[in-house]
Amino acid sequence: MKNNLQISPVFTIVVFLAAALALVSFWGAWKSRQDTLNDLAREEAELRGDLERLDTWGKWTIDYVKIDKAVNYLSKNRLSPEMSRNLTEQIWQISRSYALDPLLILAVVSQESHGNPNARGRTRSGKASGAMGLMQIKLETAQKMAMHFGLNVETPEDLLKPEVNVTVGTAYLIRLIGKYGSWKEALIAYNLGHSAVDRMLEQGIPLPTRYYEHVISKYWELAHLSFL
Repeated sequence: MKNNLQISPVFTIVVFLAAALALVSFWGAWKSRQDTLNDLAREEAELRGDLERLDTWGKWTIDYVKIDKAVNYLSKNRLSPEMSRNLTEQIWQISRSYALDPLLILAVVSQESHGNPNARGRTRSGKASGAMGLMQIKLETAQKMAMHFGLNVETPEDLLKPEVNVTVGTAYLIRLIGKYGSWKEALIAYNLGHSAVDRMLEQGIPLPTRYYEHVISKYWELAHLSFL
């Protein structure tokens, strides 16, 4: 028995067009959904970036407040409001640029000069050591560090400028951290001199830790100010 069912060409075309239309509609819906998902992913990434920036700015603001409190605490009114503000901003900028905890810088200031910008170092015999200012930097060391910052340090009196002293003192400390790879050895070298520390390390002599322990104690003292 013959099958007399015949498919009309028109019907075939209609079916083909319907299938094509369905395919195009499906692709359009899929593309629209993908675009929506991509837009949401982009918005999420932008929101995450905004939150990270806000978190960073919040940390910087907290750091600035910490520095300001610590500077005022250490200076004991020996700095004018302008000098105090300039010093706070300088330490804030340094801590941001080099990813340093600003309170560690100020802990060294506390240990070296008790926050006195006019401090002049003395040896045990009472003779002037040549160390000057907040971080007790000697002129020769300061001049080497100052070249990297375009600072003009010509006389010991230049080291009595708080922002100059802290800049070159921190630069020297950063160099020691790079040399020894740790805060502990860097601080000991800051106190004893890197040549003395090098000799002790070469000879296997234990490094004295008293200075380091004092600085860390000062750090926690300053950190406590944040909660007051």
